[in-house]
Amino acid sequence: MGNLTNEENWAARERLRMIEVLLWWRGWVRRGDLIDVFGISAAQASGDIQRFLELNRAGVIYHTNRKRYEAGESFTCRLHRPSLAEAVTLLMGQRAGNAALTMRAETVPTQASDLVDIVTMPQRVANERAVRTLVMAMLRKETVEVRYASVNSSTRKLRTLVPRAIAWDGTRWHARCWDPEHSEWRDYVLGRMEECRWAKFDADEPPADIDWETFVILKLKPNSSLSKDAKAAIKMDYGMSADVIEIRVRKAMVKYVRQNLGLPWENGSQATWEPYFQVVSEKKEA
Repeated sequence: MGNLTNEENWAARERLRMIEVLLWWRGWVRRGDLIDVFGISAAQASGDIQRFLELNRAGVIYHTNRKRYEAGESFTCRLHRPSLAEAVTLLMGQRAGNAALTMRAETVPTQASDLVDIVTMPQRVANERAVRTLVMAMLRKETVEVRYASVNSSTRKLRTLVPRAIAWDGTRWHARCWDPEHSEWRDYVLGRMEECRWAKFDADEPPADIDWETFVILKLKPNSSLSKDAKAAIKMDYGMSADVIEIRVRKAMVKYVRQNLGLPWENGSQATWEPYFQVVSEKKEA
């Protein structure tokens, strides 16, 4: 394979990866899978399978009566790391009649099928032109005026803002902006920006956003009020090899982590359900 072009090498790697994906998740693979997806010849498909076996033969057995290669219990992946999202996309592809459909998808699909179902939540939207101006202002380090629909006020006055960054808090996108009127850094939800335009005059250079630039290590452990078995279940669910899990997060985003986990946070409240975790410590990154 050393004389192949980069494009051919990439295609060959994709075919080898597909073989491994199908062996891992479905448990078997045939030449026809490669032929159907990649449109290659039967000879090329046979060659790809043989090449894969040279790289990863352990646990793979050819069943003459079924005319397919099957993975045994000792089979392990060497060409990629399996993921849950990969399994979901494979199941979606099975429903569509194509076992390898969207194999390289990195996120869970949004549609449902008989094999997979996904809760669809109301989608937050944002004014594209407003966001465009905001992003340009971030890149240019300029000032904008935003007509903002606040849930705490019935007015939609223009606010002079200096955007610094945008961030995803787990449920929505917001802009991290310096607010000259209040002389502090604040978060403004993108979906509530009715209008964003260039300011007539640039605001003074804002001070450093210390909370954005500072990272903290949030250490969590299973809630002490949970039973021993419940704690063990939480540790398994989150892949915890120790009693404590560490999350590296910007100080400006800690409140959102706490909020999403149902933990108490400054100027906020705890969720109505008993949280799975409790905070061990929250310290500035060394």
